[in-house]
Amino acid sequence: MDAEKISAKLSKGEPFFIVMGLLLTAIVISGFGASALSLPEGPASLPLLYHIHGLIFLTWFVLFTLQASLIRNQRPVLHQALGRLSLILAVAMLLAGYLMMRSAYRIPSFSIGSNSHIASMMFPLTDLINFAIAFALGLRHRTNSIAHKRLMLLAGILILDPAVARLVEAIGAQFFFIPIIELGLFAILISYDRLRLKRPHWTSLFGLVLFFTAMAAKLTLAQQPAWADFAALLFS
Repeated sequence: MDAEKISAKLSKGEPFFIVMGLLLTAIVISGFGASALSLPEGPASLPLLYHIHGLIFLTWFVLFTLQASLIRNQRPVLHQALGRLSLILAVAMLLAGYLMMRSAYRIPSFSIGSNSHIASMMFPLTDLINFAIAFALGLRHRTNSIAHKRLMLLAGILILDPAVARLVEAIGAQFFFIPIIELGLFAILISYDRLRLKRPHWTSLFGLVLFFTAMAAKLTLAQQPAWADFAALLFS
């Protein structure tokens, strides 16, 4: 099969991306659901911002799954229309995420794992930055279906950290299981690349680079005094 035939075949909807969308959506619902239900006064006790953020967050993963399904069912016109609306949703995610970070910054007890309050602020910030990068590249490569679908999936994986963290906490697992689960998602994607493309796609490897760059920032830059000053400027 020549390159043109392979490209045409892979431009069609692939069940893999629907399954991955369903998996990520299940993680989001399980993680945030378990966290909300564990509150002594129930989910209703959470501030309105938390509910809005959670709804926007969940909508992103539902939309990704729907978009993959539309291509699978050969409905490209509706897919493109919803794709334009996804830009509004992405901006809403970034705005809600920033407002959540400002809220967390004002809570001295907020921390992730064994990190300090200030160092913990690096976690959601790098998640949002990586999401924005992957999403922007996904838009740029929207005419290249092979790259586009992977970049949009990577945007979801790279923003999944809060849901995975809550899921790990809910099941009583150790903190280090968070990156293990996330790296497992990358492993699934790269394994699929090798199966379908005979090699890892550049987008999948780029997503992995973003993941490890964010991890390096969380483990090193977040511990520096300069980060505390920048965080105060950014979130105060």
